[in-house]
Amino acid sequence: MKTAPHLLDYFKIHFIVIIYAFTAILGNATQANALTIVFVRCVITAISLGLIIRFTKKKIRVSTPVLWVWILNGVFIALHWLLFFGAAKVSTVTMCLAGLSTQTFWTSLIEPIAKKVRISMIEVFLGLLVIVALIIIFSVQQAQWLGLLMGIGSGFFGALFSVVNGQFTNTHDPKLITLYEMIAAGILTGIVWSFGAFEGLTGYFPIGLDWLWIGILALVCTVYAYTETIHLYKVFSVFSINLVITLEPVYGIILAIYIFGSKEIMHPGFYWGTVLLVLTVMAHPFLKKSNKLV
Repeated sequence: MKTAPHLLDYFKIHFIVIIYAFTAILGNATQANALTIVFVRCVITAISLGLIIRFTKKKIRVSTPVLWVWILNGVFIALHWLLFFGAAKVSTVTMCLAGLSTQTFWTSLIEPIAKKVRISMIEVFLGLLVIVALIIIFSVQQAQWLGLLMGIGSGFFGALFSVVNGQFTNTHDPKLITLYEMIAAGILTGIVWSFGAFEGLTGYFPIGLDWLWIGILALVCTVYAYTETIHLYKVFSVFSINLVITLEPVYGIILAIYIFGSKEIMHPGFYWGTVLLVLTVMAHPFLKKSNKLV
């Protein structure tokens, strides 16, 4: 059962979104490839959470069915991050975040399925607007279509693992959930990473400041932000949180232009498409509420 959110909870979720806005920038600033970033991030996060849980003497045992769900969710998280950082690497941070902004739309489709309720016609209509917005973005930035598609894929898996986590937040410790998911994601990416690492391929080992950026991703963006997001599912619905996370591209695009300069500046049509995309997903709860009142 969810409790009523306090003012501090609203500040927390917006603060977390600002932290999330830095993730693509940190990933793009890292010379290592996307696979290395995700693998090392998972390892650092798992070790840190393991030490925290051991120090606080919390139980780490869970039932086998729950464990398997968390392992699968770890795979979803790994795919979400691989596509996310990959999109920023093959295109730009801006294009990556544009695709990621579809996460709320995917949540509006996945969450009703998980809860076994009917998808409303309003959500179908808003889904069509999302498609129109993406068409506009694609039409003016065709050279970066791969980054956009990878960003959209990242948004899908982001919605998927968020919905799954929302099912456990009232019954399990968020740190424990994150620990098992990071172990699963780390093992998956580690197996694939090892093939390239043993071949001595470029980008498979962090160098210099890479350790600092990945460390921030692990400790600030995951141990704190990701775990706290799971905790906030106790007071907010998955859709409500992902709706606020829709602001991540807005913050991220502004930060990317400021940090990386002209590389991140797009055709004006891109921004019109992105505005339509963000407004569409933000309009969802208001339209849905008004529809219930009719």
